[in-house]
Amino acid sequence: MKASEKRAAASKKEPSAWDYLWYALYAFAGLGLEMVLLGLIEPLFLGNADGYGTPERILHWTLTILCWAAVIVLLVKSSRKRLHYDVRSSSRPSAGGICFSAVLTAACIFLNACDWGTLKIVGEFSRKGLLEFLFQYLYYAFEIGLVFLIVVFGQRFFEALLKKKSRVPFGGIVLCCTWGAIHILSRGNVLTGLGVMAFALIYGMLYLAMSRNTKAAFFAMLAAFII
Repeated sequence: MKASEKRAAASKKEPSAWDYLWYALYAFAGLGLEMVLLGLIEPLFLGNADGYGTPERILHWTLTILCWAAVIVLLVKSSRKRLHYDVRSSSRPSAGGICFSAVLTAACIFLNACDWGTLKIVGEFSRKGLLEFLFQYLYYAFEIGLVFLIVVFGQRFFEALLKKKSRVPFGGIVLCCTWGAIHILSRGNVLTGLGVMAFALIYGMLYLAMSRNTKAAFFAMLAAFII
């Protein structure tokens, strides 16, 4: 068999269920690139993060956004090519699913408000100038982009193992054990980490409630996170 034929045969090989878990972990590792920037790269020309002013914070968010955007594009394209799986879906959510998503999103917004003492988006804006606020919220959008991919690939992983679609928010469970759990270490607070883990489970529920529609699920997660 020629080398080109071998490559073609390899590209058509049925992906393993575990490949989807790896892609979820790649998305999680993509989030970790921010720590690489803060710990290794930015100190070379920006100094200690504790001393960042507005220009340094905006530059940090910009670099992080560029890294995250690159990871998102690479994973989406690679998934189509290597796993023959397109994470993008235009399936139409049901009226009941939309209502349930609205309730879940409102619950997240309420919990954020309890934590901040006001709406999170209002609290963030009051602590920052307009420019910082805009850049940070753009940064949040790309963070949720990777969070969304963890949910999608995590859900696909378990369903590939089960060989059927499931209404159990497995993607949220994977997100809970990765992005959620790491907040216990990054925030140094168990209660905060547990709260983020609870949000992660809700994001998995939002994905299913929105019938896996990419835009609807993403914007529901984003609203639940930023408002």
